[in-house]
Amino acid sequence: MHADCPKSTYLCAMNQNQLPFEYISVQDVVSMLEQHGHVLSLMDTCGFFLCQNGWVEVSINEQTFRVQANDIYFYMPSTFVSVLSSSDDLAGLAVKCEASFVLPLLERLLDGVNIVAIREQPCITLTREQRQTLENLAMMVSERKRLVLSMSESNPSYVILQRLVLSLAESLFHEFIYIYSTNRKVRTQNHDTQDRIFQTFLASLFVNYKREREVSYYAAEQCLSARYFSSVVKEKSGRTALQWIIQMVISSAKQALRSTDDSIKQIATDFNFPSQSFFGKYFKQYVGISPKNYRNQARKKQKDS
Repeated sequence: MHADCPKSTYLCAMNQNQLPFEYISVQDVVSMLEQHGHVLSLMDTCGFFLCQNGWVEVSINEQTFRVQANDIYFYMPSTFVSVLSSSDDLAGLAVKCEASFVLPLLERLLDGVNIVAIREQPCITLTREQRQTLENLAMMVSERKRLVLSMSESNPSYVILQRLVLSLAESLFHEFIYIYSTNRKVRTQNHDTQDRIFQTFLASLFVNYKREREVSYYAAEQCLSARYFSSVVKEKSGRTALQWIIQMVISSAKQALRSTDDSIKQIATDFNFPSQSFFGKYFKQYVGISPKNYRNQARKKQKDS
């Protein structure tokens, strides 16, 4: 990646206790990759990368995407993004947010199935007008945020300006959702009770799947019986709640095995398994091979490609 990115100038130092989002320049992404390798671990955050120049090839959930100028790439929480390669002239705008800030915006506008669609089809191409709109909104948020950071908290205008920044940030993500729904022909729907049950499940699953693998946990969060809860999830998504949980755990475990040098014991601990042996049995039950063999095969494939 090219470290000299004149268009990626929206970076601002930010107190995360005040504002639940930040801009990251491509230069800062380069620094993170140099420190931690080619993998970005995005557990409790979500956001997007707007490519303004050049291209970057990334892998997520075992899918590869080539993001080039005028493309926008949105990522959900609990993902490993592997940066495979990029052009020397890569430039763009990256926005990272706390999941608790963005997910409620998605839930208010889209049903659960379409939220999943964004996770599985995260890249879209913008028109010139769409890109300009997003860049203008991003610049407005950046300018107001600079004022917040330069202002004393005792200033009578501080709280007003802080809320203005949050409102502008919400507008930025609303604009993204509108553009995505237009480009992907997604239709918003009036949410019924079952929609809300499924959406609440997804939001919780994205955050808790490493700690909680029992359907009863997610059902109890909504004061529902496990049987009724599972039937709603199945009706809304075509998958049972248990299938969703297994898919999240296995997909993320595969990414950790492929993309990190963490020991299998450490990965088992990170996923809250009682032992490496228990993790190995769980993984083999759904993948067909052991974590060690999966890692060896994945690395051999990467080396040969």
